[in-house]
Amino acid sequence: MRYALDGIRVLDLSQMWATPGAAMYLADQGADVIKVEPLWGDDARRTFTQPPLPTGDSRAYLVVNRNKKGLALDITKPEGRDVALRLADRSDVLLHNFRPGVAERLGLGYAALRKRNPRLVYVWVTPYGRKGPYASWRGYDRLFQALSGVMGRRRSPDGTPQGAGVWVSDMAAPMLVSYGVALALLVRERTGRGQMVDTSLLQVAIAMQAVDMVRLESERHAAKSHGPDLAAQAMFGCYRCADDRWLTIVVISDKEWRALCKALDTPEMADDPAYATSLKRAERSDELYQLLSGLFETRPRDAWLLAFQEHDVPGAPVLDPSEVYDHPQAVANRMFTTVRQPEVGPVSMFNVPLRLSATPGRVRTPAPLTLGRHTAKVLAEAGYTPAEVRALRKRGVVK
Repeated sequence: MRYALDGIRVLDLSQMWATPGAAMYLADQGADVIKVEPLWGDDARRTFTQPPLPTGDSRAYLVVNRNKKGLALDITKPEGRDVALRLADRSDVLLHNFRPGVAERLGLGYAALRKRNPRLVYVWVTPYGRKGPYASWRGYDRLFQALSGVMGRRRSPDGTPQGAGVWVSDMAAPMLVSYGVALALLVRERTGRGQMVDTSLLQVAIAMQAVDMVRLESERHAAKSHGPDLAAQAMFGCYRCADDRWLTIVVISDKEWRALCKALDTPEMADDPAYATSLKRAERSDELYQLLSGLFETRPRDAWLLAFQEHDVPGAPVLDPSEVYDHPQAVANRMFTTVRQPEVGPVSMFNVPLRLSATPGRVRTPAPLTLGRHTAKVLAEAGYTPAEVRALRKRGVVK
């Protein structure tokens, strides 16, 4: 067995980032994943958070669709639906992120496919959940950040809510969903039967706040607290150094506080009763931040990092995203890999983040950036003859 998911066939009917990202994680571990796109292409091709590729496509598409075969198919046509059903019949896993009711209208709902293929693991990721007043609404990551409370945690000085610096649900959901698929495949190994795996991107955004979303029943109707934000304090702050570069610290325990004072060459501060406990340091955060800011501005960042290493202080440089690729820590642990993308040349992207000692995953093939790159191959594997494929292309069912 070369890969953990050797022999597992996956039909990916989803678009954008979150659910295709789950299929990516399965593909990284050896699953044979067919990426189905409409004839005009996945919307992820036209969603830009970075400059576009020379082809005009989004860079994000390259990541979430690596290691997949590309099939361009119109599943709204009866013949296209028949192709999808034939592929589902021979699949172990099917993923989609249609809004409620769409899969059923297309003849691809769970009840229908379970009858045809009882071993199928059927994955359905919705924006807001299958029920409730938002169930049919369109959803994107920033909307889930707003509704889940993530955006309300960070505000500008004028009170404007600020989004997180990363795509919370879109990047976390793939890990959660691929974990769910692994569980369902394990159960199927024991029982012989598949099941539905479902979650929502709103649920993921809430789960990403797990340690901070804890409310006592007695607080249910309490007024909103206006006390200090204990998660935003000097001990978790970012500081500008003498060379105009930044670092951050996370000092929690009293032992770490004393170590920080030694690194800053201010041992007397460790004995100041005003800062003797973590709660006192949090409550006096504003004055402590001003004090620490003045100290950090006296030396370059790397000098402080050496002092942190010497005294075992939890800290790190604040890097620009462009610096992360070549940082010695990322390089030493092979956190990035280079993929040869035919349309644009070598591309650096994050490596498979989970490693199995006996069956490690790998980025083997680039994303099918050319729309319908593997249509003929996928249909041939499903039993279609070359003449039937030509006929489907002529009738606008596949590309």
